[in-house]
Amino acid sequence: MIQGGLSGVGRYVVEIARRLGPEPTLSLHVAGLDADRTLFPTVPDERWISLPPRFGKGAANLLWHFGPLRGILRRGGFDLYHSPSYRRIMPACPVPQIATIHDCAPFHLRDKYGAARGFFGRILVPVLARRCRHVLTVSHFTAGDIERFFKIPASRLTVIHNGLDHSRYRPLSEEDLGAFRERVGVSAPYLLYLSRLEHPGKNHVRLIEAYDRARAAGTLDSPLVLGGAPWHGAEAIYKRSAASPYSADIALPGFIDEADLPYWYGAARALVFPSLIEGFGLPVAEAMACGTPVLSSDRGSLPEVGGDAALYFDPTSVEEMAAALLTFAGRTPAEAQAFREKGFTQAGRFHWDLAAQATGAAYLRSVSPSTV
Repeated sequence: MIQGGLSGVGRYVVEIARRLGPEPTLSLHVAGLDADRTLFPTVPDERWISLPPRFGKGAANLLWHFGPLRGILRRGGFDLYHSPSYRRIMPACPVPQIATIHDCAPFHLRDKYGAARGFFGRILVPVLARRCRHVLTVSHFTAGDIERFFKIPASRLTVIHNGLDHSRYRPLSEEDLGAFRERVGVSAPYLLYLSRLEHPGKNHVRLIEAYDRARAAGTLDSPLVLGGAPWHGAEAIYKRSAASPYSADIALPGFIDEADLPYWYGAARALVFPSLIEGFGLPVAEAMACGTPVLSSDRGSLPEVGGDAALYFDPTSVEEMAAALLTFAGRTPAEAQAFREKGFTQAGRFHWDLAAQATGAAYLRSVSPSTV
Protein backbone atom coordinates (compact mmCIF):
# COMPACT_ATOMS: atom_id res chain seq x y z
CA MET A 1 0.00 0.00 0.00
CA ILE A 2 3.04 2.33 0.06
CA GLN A 3 3.09 3.03 -3.70
CA GLY A 4 6.15 5.23 -3.48
CA GLY A 5 4.37 7.44 -0.96
CA LEU A 6 2.43 8.99 -3.86
CA SER A 7 -1.13 7.95 -3.01
CA GLY A 8 -3.07 9.22 -0.02
CA VAL A 9 -2.71 5.89 1.77
CA GLY A 10 0.95 5.71 0.81
CA ARG A 11 1.66 9.12 2.29
CA TYR A 12 -0.21 8.11 5.44
CA VAL A 13 1.99 5.02 5.86
CA VAL A 14 5.21 6.94 5.25
CA GLU A 15 4.41 9.84 7.59
CA ILE A 16 3.20 7.66 10.47
CA ALA A 17 6.02 5.11 10.16
CA ARG A 18 8.74 7.77 9.96
CA ARG A 19 7.64 9.07 13.32
CA LEU A 20 6.92 5.76 15.04
CA GLY A 21 10.12 4.09 13.79
CA PRO A 22 12.29 5.56 16.60
CA GLU A 23 9.52 5.43 19.25
CA PRO A 24 11.09 3.61 22.26
CA THR A 25 7.84 1.99 23.44
CA LEU A 26 7.28 0.26 20.09
CA SER A 27 9.22 -2.01 17.80
CA LEU A 28 7.70 -1.03 14.46
CA HIS A 29 8.26 -3.31 11.47
CA VAL A 30 7.27 -2.26 7.96
CA ALA A 31 6.51 -4.62 5.08
CA GLY A 32 7.00 -3.21 1.59
CA LEU A 33 8.73 -3.40 -1.75
CA ASP A 34 12.47 -2.73 -1.57
CA ALA A 35 11.95 0.10 -4.07
CA ASP A 36 10.23 1.99 -1.23
CA ARG A 37 12.86 1.22 1.41
CA THR A 38 14.47 4.68 1.30
CA LEU A 39 11.17 6.29 2.34
CA PHE A 40 11.64 4.86 5.86
CA PRO A 41 15.01 6.07 7.16
CA THR A 42 13.93 5.69 10.81
CA VAL A 43 13.05 1.99 10.41
CA PRO A 44 16.18 -0.18 11.00
CA ASP A 45 17.08 -2.79 8.38
CA GLU A 46 16.25 -5.62 10.78
CA ARG A 47 12.68 -4.28 10.99
CA TRP A 48 12.17 -4.06 7.23
CA ILE A 49 10.18 -6.95 5.73
CA SER A 50 10.84 -7.26 2.00
CA LEU A 51 7.77 -7.96 -0.07
CA PRO A 52 8.72 -10.01 -3.18
CA PRO A 53 8.20 -7.93 -6.37
CA ARG A 54 5.94 -10.59 -7.89
CA PHE A 55 3.46 -9.82 -5.10
CA GLY A 56 3.66 -6.06 -5.62
CA LYS A 57 0.36 -5.34 -7.34
CA GLY A 58 -3.31 -6.18 -7.56
CA ALA A 59 -4.63 -9.62 -6.75
CA ALA A 60 -1.12 -11.00 -6.15
CA ASN A 61 -0.55 -8.42 -3.43
CA LEU A 62 -3.90 -9.26 -1.86
CA LEU A 63 -2.95 -12.95 -1.83
CA TRP A 64 0.38 -12.14 -0.14
CA HIS A 65 -1.50 -10.43 2.67
CA PHE A 66 -3.90 -13.34 2.98
CA GLY A 67 -1.18 -16.03 2.81
CA PRO A 68 2.59 -15.47 3.33
CA LEU A 69 2.06 -12.53 5.68
CA ARG A 70 0.19 -14.80 8.09
CA GLY A 71 3.27 -16.98 8.40
CA ILE A 72 5.55 -13.97 8.91
CA LEU A 73 3.35 -12.68 11.72
CA ARG A 74 3.10 -16.08 13.37
CA ARG A 75 6.83 -16.89 13.21
CA GLY A 76 7.98 -13.37 14.11
CA GLY A 77 6.25 -13.22 17.47
CA PHE A 78 4.43 -9.99 16.64
CA ASP A 79 1.91 -8.47 19.04
CA LEU A 80 -0.17 -6.52 16.52
CA TYR A 81 -0.78 -6.13 12.80
CA HIS A 82 -1.89 -2.75 11.40
CA SER A 83 -3.52 -2.73 7.96
CA PRO A 84 -3.30 0.86 6.67
CA SER A 85 -6.28 0.35 4.36
CA TYR A 86 -9.48 -1.68 4.36
CA ARG A 87 -8.22 -3.33 1.17
CA ARG A 88 -5.60 -5.31 3.11
CA ILE A 89 -7.47 -6.46 6.21
CA MET A 90 -6.60 -10.12 6.85
CA PRO A 91 -9.49 -12.61 7.14
CA ALA A 92 -7.65 -14.89 9.58
CA CYS A 93 -4.93 -12.88 11.27
CA PRO A 94 -2.85 -14.89 13.77
CA VAL A 95 -2.29 -11.83 15.99
CA PRO A 96 -4.56 -8.95 17.08
CA GLN A 97 -5.35 -6.76 14.09
CA ILE A 98 -6.31 -3.12 13.68
CA ALA A 99 -7.06 -1.30 10.43
CA THR A 100 -7.30 2.25 9.17
CA ILE A 101 -10.37 2.94 7.05
CA HIS A 102 -9.91 6.19 5.15
CA ASP A 103 -13.31 6.35 3.48
CA CYS A 104 -16.38 4.34 2.53
CA ALA A 105 -16.39 5.43 -1.12
CA PRO A 106 -17.80 2.14 -2.51
CA PHE A 107 -21.03 2.84 -0.61
CA HIS A 108 -21.35 6.42 -1.84
CA LEU A 109 -20.18 6.02 -5.45
CA ARG A 110 -21.51 2.78 -6.84
CA ASP A 111 -19.94 3.44 -10.26
CA LYS A 112 -16.48 4.24 -8.87
CA TYR A 113 -15.28 0.65 -9.13
CA GLY A 114 -16.00 -2.39 -11.25
CA ALA A 115 -18.33 -5.16 -10.09
CA ALA A 116 -15.60 -7.23 -8.41
CA ARG A 117 -14.09 -4.35 -6.45
CA GLY A 118 -17.53 -3.04 -5.57
CA PHE A 119 -18.52 -6.45 -4.17
CA PHE A 120 -15.26 -6.62 -2.23
CA GLY A 121 -15.68 -3.11 -0.79
CA ARG A 122 -19.38 -3.28 0.07
CA ILE A 123 -19.89 -6.93 1.03
CA LEU A 124 -16.60 -8.51 2.13
CA VAL A 125 -14.79 -5.59 3.75
CA PRO A 126 -17.44 -4.92 6.43
CA VAL A 127 -17.22 -8.58 7.47
CA LEU A 128 -13.42 -8.39 7.62
CA ALA A 129 -13.45 -5.07 9.47
CA ARG A 130 -15.71 -6.45 12.19
CA ARG A 131 -12.98 -9.01 12.93
CA CYS A 132 -10.49 -6.24 13.77
CA ARG A 133 -9.84 -5.53 17.41
CA HIS A 134 -10.03 -1.80 16.70
CA VAL A 135 -10.51 0.50 13.72
CA LEU A 136 -8.82 3.82 13.12
CA THR A 137 -10.25 6.42 10.77
CA VAL A 138 -9.21 9.86 9.60
CA SER A 139 -12.39 11.91 10.10
CA HIS A 140 -15.57 11.98 12.14
CA PHE A 141 -17.52 11.84 8.90
CA THR A 142 -15.92 8.52 7.96
CA ALA A 143 -16.40 7.23 11.51
CA GLY A 144 -20.13 7.81 11.07
CA ASP A 145 -20.04 5.95 7.76
CA ILE A 146 -18.26 3.00 9.39
CA GLU A 147 -20.90 2.80 12.10
CA ARG A 148 -23.64 2.95 9.48
CA PHE A 149 -22.27 0.69 6.74
CA PHE A 150 -19.96 -1.66 8.65
CA LYS A 151 -22.07 -1.97 11.82
CA ILE A 152 -19.03 -1.32 14.00
CA PRO A 153 -19.88 0.53 17.25
CA ALA A 154 -18.28 3.85 18.13
CA SER A 155 -16.54 2.19 21.10
CA ARG A 156 -14.32 0.30 18.64
CA LEU A 157 -13.48 3.36 16.53
CA THR A 158 -10.83 6.04 17.02
CA VAL A 159 -10.72 9.18 14.88
CA ILE A 160 -7.17 10.41 14.19
CA HIS A 161 -7.03 13.22 11.67
CA ASN A 162 -4.34 13.14 9.01
CA GLY A 163 -1.53 15.63 9.49
CA LEU A 164 0.66 18.12 7.71
CA ASP A 165 4.39 18.64 7.61
CA HIS A 166 4.33 22.35 8.43
CA SER A 167 8.03 22.73 7.63
CA ARG A 168 7.14 21.88 4.02
CA TYR A 169 3.64 23.31 3.65
CA ARG A 170 4.06 27.01 4.44
CA PRO A 171 3.94 30.34 2.62
CA LEU A 172 6.81 30.86 0.15
CA SER A 173 8.42 34.08 -0.99
CA GLU A 174 7.12 35.90 -4.07
CA GLU A 175 10.56 35.50 -5.60
CA ASP A 176 10.41 31.71 -5.26
CA LEU A 177 6.84 31.57 -6.56
CA GLY A 178 7.66 33.79 -9.54
CA ALA A 179 10.56 31.52 -10.47
CA PHE A 180 8.27 28.51 -10.12
CA ARG A 181 5.61 30.00 -12.41
CA GLU A 182 8.28 30.67 -15.00
CA ARG A 183 9.60 27.12 -14.71
CA VAL A 184 6.20 25.46 -15.23
CA GLY A 185 5.05 27.96 -17.85
CA VAL A 186 2.00 29.40 -16.06
CA SER A 187 2.50 33.14 -15.77
CA ALA A 188 -0.76 34.25 -14.10
CA PRO A 189 -2.13 33.12 -10.72
CA TYR A 190 -4.35 30.16 -11.52
CA LEU A 191 -7.17 28.13 -10.07
CA LEU A 192 -5.80 24.76 -9.00
CA TYR A 193 -7.33 21.33 -8.54
CA LEU A 194 -4.92 18.62 -7.38
CA SER A 195 -6.27 15.09 -7.64
CA ARG A 196 -5.75 12.06 -9.80
CA LEU A 197 -7.74 12.39 -13.00
CA GLU A 198 -10.60 10.09 -12.09
CA HIS A 199 -14.10 10.36 -13.54
CA PRO A 200 -16.72 10.71 -12.19
CA GLY A 201 -15.67 10.53 -8.52
CA LYS A 202 -13.26 13.49 -8.56
CA ASN A 203 -15.78 15.62 -10.48
CA HIS A 204 -13.43 17.29 -12.98
CA VAL A 205 -16.02 17.50 -15.74
CA ARG A 206 -18.46 19.56 -13.68
CA LEU A 207 -15.59 21.80 -12.58
CA ILE A 208 -14.68 22.51 -16.21
CA GLU A 209 -18.34 23.25 -16.99
CA ALA A 210 -18.51 25.65 -14.02
CA TYR A 211 -15.24 27.27 -15.10
CA ASP A 212 -16.70 27.85 -18.57
CA ARG A 213 -19.74 29.57 -17.06
CA ALA A 214 -17.67 31.74 -14.75
CA ARG A 215 -15.34 32.77 -17.58
CA ALA A 216 -18.32 33.62 -19.80
CA ALA A 217 -19.58 35.98 -17.08
CA GLY A 218 -16.52 38.13 -17.73
CA THR A 219 -15.27 38.68 -14.16
CA LEU A 220 -12.98 35.65 -13.91
CA ASP A 221 -9.84 35.45 -16.04
CA SER A 222 -7.62 33.01 -14.13
CA PRO A 223 -6.28 29.89 -15.89
CA LEU A 224 -7.38 26.49 -14.55
CA VAL A 225 -4.77 23.85 -13.68
CA LEU A 226 -5.89 20.23 -13.21
CA GLY A 227 -2.85 18.51 -11.77
CA GLY A 228 -2.69 14.75 -11.30
CA ALA A 229 -1.93 11.45 -12.96
CA PRO A 230 -4.56 9.86 -15.25
CA TRP A 231 -6.78 7.25 -13.60
CA HIS A 232 -10.08 5.55 -14.35
CA GLY A 233 -12.20 7.65 -16.70
CA ALA A 234 -9.49 10.22 -17.45
CA GLU A 235 -10.53 10.20 -21.11
CA ALA A 236 -13.77 12.00 -20.23
CA ILE A 237 -11.77 14.76 -18.53
CA TYR A 238 -9.42 15.22 -21.47
CA LYS A 239 -12.38 15.30 -23.87
CA ARG A 240 -14.32 17.91 -21.88
CA SER A 241 -11.23 20.07 -21.43
CA ALA A 242 -10.56 20.05 -25.18
CA ALA A 243 -14.19 21.01 -25.86
CA SER A 244 -14.07 24.06 -23.58
CA PRO A 245 -14.08 27.45 -25.34
CA TYR A 246 -11.33 28.33 -22.84
CA SER A 247 -9.28 25.19 -23.46
CA ALA A 248 -6.17 27.28 -24.09
CA ASP A 249 -6.36 28.34 -20.43
CA ILE A 250 -6.87 24.83 -19.04
CA ALA A 251 -3.61 23.03 -18.21
CA LEU A 252 -3.24 19.33 -17.39
CA PRO A 253 0.39 18.96 -16.30
CA GLY A 254 0.03 15.32 -15.22
CA PHE A 255 1.53 13.83 -12.09
CA ILE A 256 2.99 16.42 -9.71
CA ASP A 257 5.99 15.52 -7.60
CA GLU A 258 5.46 15.93 -3.86
CA ALA A 259 8.47 18.25 -3.59
CA ASP A 260 6.69 20.70 -5.91
CA LEU A 261 3.32 20.63 -4.15
CA PRO A 262 3.94 23.68 -1.89
CA TYR A 263 4.92 25.67 -4.99
CA TRP A 264 1.81 24.65 -6.91
CA TYR A 265 -0.32 25.66 -3.94
CA GLY A 266 1.54 28.88 -3.21
CA ALA A 267 1.50 30.12 -6.82
CA ALA A 268 -2.24 29.48 -7.18
CA ARG A 269 -4.94 32.11 -6.79
CA ALA A 270 -7.09 29.47 -5.08
CA LEU A 271 -7.52 25.74 -4.68
CA VAL A 272 -10.85 24.51 -6.03
CA PHE A 273 -11.71 21.07 -4.66
CA PRO A 274 -15.00 19.71 -6.10
CA SER A 275 -14.60 16.02 -5.16
CA LEU A 276 -17.81 14.09 -4.55
CA ILE A 277 -16.46 12.11 -1.58
CA GLU A 278 -13.27 12.29 0.49
CA GLY A 279 -12.31 10.49 3.67
CA PHE A 280 -10.14 13.46 4.62
CA GLY A 281 -9.00 15.66 1.70
CA LEU A 282 -5.36 16.50 2.41
CA PRO A 283 -5.06 19.11 -0.39
CA VAL A 284 -7.56 21.35 1.43
CA ALA A 285 -5.41 21.49 4.58
CA GLU A 286 -2.14 21.67 2.60
CA ALA A 287 -3.35 24.63 0.52
CA MET A 288 -4.49 26.53 3.62
CA ALA A 289 -1.11 25.98 5.27
CA CYS A 290 0.52 27.52 2.18
CA GLY A 291 -1.70 30.60 2.39
CA THR A 292 -3.89 29.63 -0.55
CA PRO A 293 -7.65 30.28 -0.32
CA VAL A 294 -9.87 27.20 -0.72
CA LEU A 295 -13.17 26.71 -2.52
CA SER A 296 -14.48 23.28 -1.59
CA SER A 297 -17.20 20.74 -2.10
CA ASP A 298 -19.55 20.56 0.86
CA ARG A 299 -19.62 16.75 0.79
CA GLY A 300 -18.00 14.07 2.92
CA SER A 301 -15.29 15.10 5.34
CA LEU A 302 -14.35 18.31 3.52
CA PRO A 303 -16.31 20.72 5.77
CA GLU A 304 -14.67 19.00 8.75
CA VAL A 305 -11.21 19.64 7.30
CA GLY A 306 -11.90 23.13 5.94
CA GLY A 307 -13.89 24.41 8.92
CA ASP A 308 -14.98 28.02 8.54
CA ALA A 309 -11.97 28.83 6.36
CA ALA A 310 -13.33 27.59 3.01
CA LEU A 311 -16.03 28.74 0.60
CA TYR A 312 -18.32 25.75 0.04
CA PHE A 313 -20.55 24.67 -2.83
CA ASP A 314 -22.72 21.73 -3.85
CA PRO A 315 -20.41 19.67 -6.11
CA THR A 316 -23.34 18.24 -8.08
CA SER A 317 -24.50 21.74 -9.11
CA VAL A 318 -22.54 23.37 -11.94
CA GLU A 319 -24.47 26.58 -11.30
CA GLU A 320 -23.55 26.71 -7.62
CA MET A 321 -19.92 25.92 -8.35
CA ALA A 322 -19.75 28.69 -10.97
CA ALA A 323 -21.36 31.10 -8.50
CA ALA A 324 -18.71 30.23 -5.90
CA LEU A 325 -15.95 30.96 -8.44
CA LEU A 326 -17.50 34.35 -9.20
CA THR A 327 -18.02 35.15 -5.51
CA PHE A 328 -14.37 34.43 -4.86
CA ALA A 329 -13.25 36.48 -7.86
CA GLY A 330 -15.22 39.46 -6.54
CA ARG A 331 -13.66 39.55 -3.08
CA THR A 332 -11.70 42.63 -2.05
CA PRO A 333 -7.99 42.30 -1.07
CA ALA A 334 -8.95 42.73 2.61
CA GLU A 335 -11.57 40.00 2.35
CA ALA A 336 -9.08 37.71 0.60
CA GLN A 337 -6.49 38.28 3.35
CA ALA A 338 -9.03 37.49 6.07
CA PHE A 339 -9.82 34.29 4.17
CA ARG A 340 -6.13 33.34 4.19
CA GLU A 341 -5.75 34.06 7.91
CA LYS A 342 -8.65 31.74 8.71
CA GLY A 343 -6.95 29.11 6.56
CA PHE A 344 -3.69 29.34 8.52
CA THR A 345 -5.59 28.84 11.76
CA GLN A 346 -7.53 25.86 10.43
CA ALA A 347 -4.46 24.17 8.93
CA GLY A 348 -2.70 24.53 12.27
CA ARG A 349 -5.02 21.87 13.69
CA PHE A 350 -3.36 19.13 11.64
CA HIS A 351 0.11 17.71 12.45
CA TRP A 352 1.62 14.36 11.52
CA ASP A 353 3.42 14.31 14.87
CA LEU A 354 0.08 14.39 16.67
CA ALA A 355 -1.37 11.75 14.33
CA ALA A 356 1.60 9.45 14.94
CA GLN A 357 1.39 9.86 18.72
CA ALA A 358 -2.30 8.99 18.70
CA THR A 359 -1.67 6.00 16.42
CA GLY A 360 1.05 4.67 18.69
CA ALA A 361 -1.27 5.00 21.67
CA ALA A 362 -3.93 3.05 19.77
CA TYR A 363 -1.40 0.27 19.12
CA LEU A 364 -0.66 -0.06 22.81
CA ARG A 365 -4.35 -0.04 23.78
CA SER A 366 -5.14 -2.65 21.14
CA VAL A 367 -2.62 -5.16 22.45
CA SER A 368 -4.74 -5.49 25.59
CA PRO A 369 -8.44 -6.16 24.79
CA SER A 370 -9.53 -4.87 28.19
CA THR A 371 -8.32 -1.36 27.34
CA VAL A 372 -10.16 -1.05 24.01
